[in-house]
Amino acid sequence: MHRKQSLVLSGMLCAGLLLSACGSSSSAAEPVHIDQSELPYGATLSLNTQYGVPVQYDTRYLEDGLIEAIGHYYHAIEKNDAAEFSSVLFPLYHNYELNTVYEGQIDDAGIVSNSFYILQDYYGKEFDFALASVESIITADDVKPGRDALKNMLIDLAADEKVENFKEDFDALYELDLTLYLTDKGSGIQSETEFSIPNETLYGVHYQGQWYLIYVYSSGQEAS
Repeated sequence: MHRKQSLVLSGMLCAGLLLSACGSSSSAAEPVHIDQSELPYGATLSLNTQYGVPVQYDTRYLEDGLIEAIGHYYHAIEKNDAAEFSSVLFPLYHNYELNTVYEGQIDDAGIVSNSFYILQDYYGKEFDFALASVESIITADDVKPGRDALKNMLIDLAADEKVENFKEDFDALYELDLTLYLTDKGSGIQSETEFSIPNETLYGVHYQGQWYLIYVYSSGQEAS
């Protein structure tokens, strides 16, 4: 997605420069200045390799704390590590998921193990995540029904659990669309590969000054 945006942006810049040059033969074209804050998500990308799995994202839109959570989330699946996995999940929703969605029949170790072996079967051998690329984000209310429904659900869960000051402490919910890229275990590749999983959705929750993640499993869906 970001390459297409870059090509479109480059085309617009070239067209603008050509029009300036054609419209005035007596003076040089004025330099074109673009305020990066006005560019859409993905126009500028960075690679963060600090948190186990490389994460590609637009630093203008996403904070390091959220990237850290994403890196640890996929690193936990890659290493089949239940403790690391649970450490980045939003406790309010995760407890609901374990007790209500799974009815206490599966724990973090089971979820991570299922996810690990599904990916290994897909890849056909032992794998590493080469890259987790955050392709787009939704942060505003009343934009995406799934995000808004989850927000309301969290508020209701907090009320049921009698969590004090939840609305004040819960100050952001991001819907993230990612593409995951797999590579051979130990290859050291940290870029896009031919083995990709598009349209992976994670939710980032900012609560009491910390970022957490939510993965919503649909009915009948295997952990992935």
